[in-house]
Amino acid sequence: MSHAPRPRTDSAALAFPPARIAAGLRALDGPRRRHARRAAGILIDCLRRFVRAGQVPLAVAVGDTTAPQTWEHYQPAAASALDGTPGKLHYYYHAHPSPGAAPDEHGHFHLFAQLGKDAAGVARYTHLVAIGVDARGMPCRLLTTNRWVTGETWMPARRVLGLIEKLAAAPDDSGDVMERWLRAQLGVFAPQIAKLLRHRDRRMSARQRSGCRPGLFEDRRMYVISQCPVSVDQQLTALDAVER
Repeated sequence: MSHAPRPRTDSAALAFPPARIAAGLRALDGPRRRHARRAAGILIDCLRRFVRAGQVPLAVAVGDTTAPQTWEHYQPAAASALDGTPGKLHYYYHAHPSPGAAPDEHGHFHLFAQLGKDAAGVARYTHLVAIGVDARGMPCRLLTTNRWVTGETWMPARRVLGLIEKLAAAPDDSGDVMERWLRAQLGVFAPQIAKLLRHRDRRMSARQRSGCRPGLFEDRRMYVISQCPVSVDQQLTALDAVER
């Protein structure tokens, strides 16, 4: 007796056990592997700076605020403004309920690449990835979101990944330690981010082909498109093992 094939589960969640993390790092070519190693060094340097200052990353992000307000956008004064400067990284931190958040997740950073200005002089930008963090500001989840969440200029994964590579490989000349910290994560977690963005595109394309979700990019039922847990310790351990 024949059986109909079981339908594929359509889920935002991707799993990255240690073996898959190592495989993703091994698959990087020489320049990308070097960028990941350089990013790891910057990440560690930023952590040391936070410790020496008696701070944690989240405290730097929210400043003197003792109790961050839900949905409020927080960004250090030294961070790049959203002014449309092409190639600049823009980011902010905020906290609110989010599908798939881990129990210890406090909130998340949204990272954007600026794209210039439109005809009306309004800054354009595209969302790169969001980084969920715990109460210290340590990354615990990566996620991509639908267009309506950030009001971005939507770009396919291929183009977003090109922007991420440029930002991750750019000269480390920012005076904003939080920007250096976040930019380094684009390099350290490069394999996961690439898979998340491609999974995002596959999920959205499948719905567009079906024709059953008009206005998909503004559909409030589609919020988090892809996500996965991450750990700095686990990622750096895998990177060290791959380079032995």
